[in-house]
Amino acid sequence: MSPLIAVAILAFVAVLVPVLLYARSARGRQPWIEDVPSAQRPGYSDEELEGKIRVRYLTWGLMLTVFFALALPLYWINEQRRLDNEVQGFFTVSVERGETLYTENCAQCHGADLGGGGAASPYNPDENWPAPNLTTIAARYEDNPNITDIRQYIVNTLEVGRPGTPMPTWGAAYGGPWNDQQIEEVTDFILSRQVDDTAEAQQASALDGQDLFEGTCARCHGPDGRSGGGRPGPSLVGVFERHSRESILGILRNGIYLGTGVTMPPWQNGYFYPTSPGEDSQPAVYEDTALNKVIDYLETLQPEELPPTAGQYHTPGVPQSEIAVPPADDPATSEGDV
Repeated sequence: MSPLIAVAILAFVAVLVPVLLYARSARGRQPWIEDVPSAQRPGYSDEELEGKIRVRYLTWGLMLTVFFALALPLYWINEQRRLDNEVQGFFTVSVERGETLYTENCAQCHGADLGGGGAASPYNPDENWPAPNLTTIAARYEDNPNITDIRQYIVNTLEVGRPGTPMPTWGAAYGGPWNDQQIEEVTDFILSRQVDDTAEAQQASALDGQDLFEGTCARCHGPDGRSGGGRPGPSLVGVFERHSRESILGILRNGIYLGTGVTMPPWQNGYFYPTSPGEDSQPAVYEDTALNKVIDYLETLQPEELPPTAGQYHTPGVPQSEIAVPPADDPATSEGDV
């Protein structure tokens, strides 16, 4: 109904009602039955109550029963479709808003098409830090036992960021600029652009230890594992003197958070990536198979003759050759000290 027709009907009713009231009062009719108090109105006779009145009530009851018996199932059938349409509408709006946020804040590193890119290293601005492809997140982690909810994994990563990498914190609860709704909107946009790329999803498992090391570890520890040259990671020469193989696997899984701006990022469970209440999953990048390949490659980087400081912890970024050799009786090198 057009607004003009609605206004015309209202105007007609507004004129008709006063006219009818005036005509009624002018004729001087007897008061209508509605004007007589209920207690003074004549009641129905027994014959009327047992006859047409009862039939009328039964008829109306039957008609209403049939109406609700048909209307409620029809309403229920249509309700699910209506809810789906509403959800789809909200999701569409959320994706549009998420795309705007992504374009303004994320595209410069991950690419306008979410296909991946790079950012300046937080340790050396002249180096490029690869930013992953965001269109294959679901495919990459589909069979990963550490991630049971892809959506929550993306939300966690956006909220907390990835300490030790150029990926910043976005969640307001962790000091970022985005509220919960904006986090959800960007997540919806990323999920709406997922593709089934099984080849890329299997890429990490197909790489050998050297490829994995050079693609993830070398940017901080150096291509030969000896650090130095302004890189933030410590030399890995003698790492098996300082740690057992199981301990190294634990470091690769969880990373090391020092709180000083130098952080070893987690490659599997990341203890500083929180999960939602009631969930057991933690973010993950590489499974143990890939991490063990990295450990195997670390063994090949060890020289035949280790330097005297190989078993000593030292400052990240300082070449091992610059570390003073402690005296033999130095308490810091005694058994049981870390």
